[in-house]
Amino acid sequence: MAVENPFYDVVVVGAGPAGASAARAACRSGVSVLLVDARRKPGSPVQCAEYVPYMVKRYVPLVNGAVIQKIDEMLTFINDELASTLAGPGYMLNRAVFDDSLVQSAREMGAELWPGTKAISRTDEGLIVGQNGKEKIAIKCKVIIGADGPRSTVGHWMDSENKKYMIGLQYNLPLGKYQTSTDVYFKQEYKGGYAWIFPKGERANVGVGVSLLHKDKLPFLVKDFISNLVARGKLADKKPAMKTGGLIPVGGPLEVTRAGNMLLAGDAAGHTHPVTGGGIMNAIVTGEMAGEWAAQAVLNQDMELLANYPQQWQSFLGRFLDRATRQRQDMDTNWTNNEEQFEELIRRTWISFN
Repeated sequence: MAVENPFYDVVVVGAGPAGASAARAACRSGVSVLLVDARRKPGSPVQCAEYVPYMVKRYVPLVNGAVIQKIDEMLTFINDELASTLAGPGYMLNRAVFDDSLVQSAREMGAELWPGTKAISRTDEGLIVGQNGKEKIAIKCKVIIGADGPRSTVGHWMDSENKKYMIGLQYNLPLGKYQTSTDVYFKQEYKGGYAWIFPKGERANVGVGVSLLHKDKLPFLVKDFISNLVARGKLADKKPAMKTGGLIPVGGPLEVTRAGNMLLAGDAAGHTHPVTGGGIMNAIVTGEMAGEWAAQAVLNQDMELLANYPQQWQSFLGRFLDRATRQRQDMDTNWTNNEEQFEELIRRTWISFN
């Protein structure tokens, strides 16, 4: 039996960068916001390589402890040969601190946070959520924002879901020596993906991502990659401090990101880069857009204003993500064991060569 709960103007499902940014933006416009997240501690466990470009500072404050080190460039290796050095100023984050700071910023603006709360079903008046060991709660609201990750519950309600994924497996390991570059490795065996070293001071996030179709090979590929790095002195040891992994949507942005009174942002909307899998910046930007339009729809009592959200994110990110989607399709269609053709493929699809 569902228990009635107070009404909120906007309910945001998912308290990652997209959801926290949406909640903060909606609150800033003066509407009431509930932010729910299935995890007891939003931001944990960390499921990404933790790099963000320098421009993130335009959108969110970087609190003490959120940045571990600065990054100067990206090195791209094809079959262990250095193929590109690209200037790429940015930061390596402590995602747990960073995500928590975004959530706290939303709360300071007035958002109410319910951790350990899972969206279960939609109702005519809002949605039903569940909390461990407690009765289900029926929440009334005017707008629902789905920022609940690659396999979004809100996206399921909208019949708009990601279909294509990479899967990544990552360990945190000690570096052989300090570095200020992010290193990316392409080999034929990393089908549909790549390997990486993303430094974090004296340690690094080290992992491999491949197409979900090849997930069974991932543990072996990561183990082999780490062993080679240790043998070459890039890593000091192969005993990891932490293991993480997860799905990354790489099918491009979803065609439907608004349906009725519901919006999708971030990974839930397929806003990750289809080739690199990077998505933090896009999540922050689209989350903020979704929150602003949700608030305007509420304040003006006009749900049709929500139609401005997909128009805005498409204007800002559409051409960039559409091009990357075509490159992803090229990569998946033409992946090859021929060394020369493989190098040509990476050079025409990877960001360092465009």
